Amino acid sequence: MYLFETRVDNLKSDDIKRLLVNQIQENKILDYKMEIKLQKDADKKEFLYDVTAMYNTDGGCIIYGIEEEKDENGKNTGKPLNIVDLGFENSDNLFQQIEDIINTSTEPRISQILLKDIELEEGKVLVIGIPKRANLPSMVTYKGSNKFYKRRNSGKFPVDTYELNQMFLQNQVIAEKVKDFRKRRIEEVISLETIPNLDVDTSFFIHIIPSSFLEHRISDFENYENDLKIKMQPFSYGYSDGWRHMYNIDGFMTFSSSNNIRVTSKYNQLFRNGIYEIYSANVFFDTFHGKMGFDGPDLMNSTIEHIEKSLELLERIKIDPPFFISFSFRNVRGKIMNREGAYIIPEFTKDNIDFPFIQIASYDEDIRKSMKPNFDILWQIFGDSKSPIN
Repeated sequence: MYLFETRVDNLKSDDIKRLLVNQIQENKILDYKMEIKLQKDADKKEFLYDVTAMYNTDGGCIIYGIEEEKDENGKNTGKPLNIVDLGFENSDNLFQQIEDIINTSTEPRISQILLKDIELEEGKVLVIGIPKRANLPSMVTYKGSNKFYKRRNSGKFPVDTYELNQMFLQNQVIAEKVKDFRKRRIEEVISLETIPNLDVDTSFFIHIIPSSFLEHRISDFENYENDLKIKMQPFSYGYSDGWRHMYNIDGFMTFSSSNNIRVTSKYNQLFRNGIYEIYSANVFFDTFHGKMGFDGPDLMNSTIEHIEKSLELLERIKIDPPFFISFSFRNVRGKIMNREGAYIIPEFTKDNIDFPFIQIASYDEDIRKSMKPNFDILWQIFGDSKSPIN
């Protein structure tokens, strides 16, 4: 959803002029259309094929209102020639129509597209920013259609059985890379390779990993520094205290200490690839059962709250969904969970516990509802059938 490393919603008229002046050719992530037609069923299908083809490949931009050069046979060359005024007056109505068509006629539904109309001297153009798929490929379902498309430099094409199988396998590859990152990262943290003065007696991690983490890079944290300093509050569990911040080799970190000011007990790390990590060594305390434990409902509510706030920050600094989100414990064997009405007090039977990653498709999802399966598992570890999330 970027053009010249600028997000679609931040594009200006000069960016469009640059395409024409420099004769930027169409490619996998850039498509020119002279007009947008959404009246007839055939027009809507063609529009959806274009959108899903880009989504199923690498994401990118479709720009409506640009005429292409023609070759000697009258075929489009992929090179921009002129701006052609699209002639629409009410952007809101057009945007709503586009979103409705995509939302109701793609499966899985493509969310988080960006729409931007840009006024130039020659007229108005429309840019649609399309994310790269993070999980299953999207199929066009309009009027009984069931087709999958991908994109090459010269345009879209329907995928065959082999290609479709490869697309589904790619989803598994991304999920495995997400789990591999978490495993390596936690090992580095616990072994004190990243923060030598970190408290690691017992550890709680939250990981929020964008599907684009293998490609995305935050080039300039300074543009968002005030937001990062204010909104990257380390994990508060029953109480909140102050925190400090610093740049480091991985990106930007906020951190705080508990009793010993020389020992870091909590931190939030924003990586340059958009990954957000939350760490706390203050989750466990001496319970009235005479063992170290944590308060189940408080931990659950604090975790959900911090995930929600983290996603608000990631949206602010323009990290695109979807995300893989989970939490983990380290060195917790023998620890218990306090919760109301518990007469039998089971313990963690393992030192290290990693919960499954939950895929969050958009910023609009209900995090409490989405994360419920993991909290149900946590409650089941301690003998209950489910967590108190409704």
